[in-house]
Amino acid sequence: MTITYTYTATPTNIVPYNMSTQQRDIIQGIAWTITGTKDGKSTTLGGSLDFDITNGVSDSFVAITDLTTDNLQAWMEARVGIERLTEMKENIEATIDSLPDDYTVAP
Repeated sequence: MTITYTYTATPTNIVPYNMSTQQRDIIQGIAWTITGTKDGKSTTLGGSLDFDITNGVSDSFVAITDLTTDNLQAWMEARVGIERLTEMKENIEATIDSLPDDYTVAP
């Protein structure tokens, strides 16, 4: 069966105001996960990212009211890198494949 991947990304630190750039609600950090699901089994890897916003945000500034999960995922992919994300996906699939057929998550 084919593995499917689901991404999540959530802002973890929002700076209300940057006086030097006069930007509001700047996302300084995000937490993210990748969950792989295959044959009814799943596993998750993830991390967190911090952004240097000392000088505000230039070209990629998105108002928080216009922010989408696609924006957060794109920022995560740009920082983590496709090569590392591919390694993580391979690790997720290998972990799922190593689980016994009768594997269930205990409550």
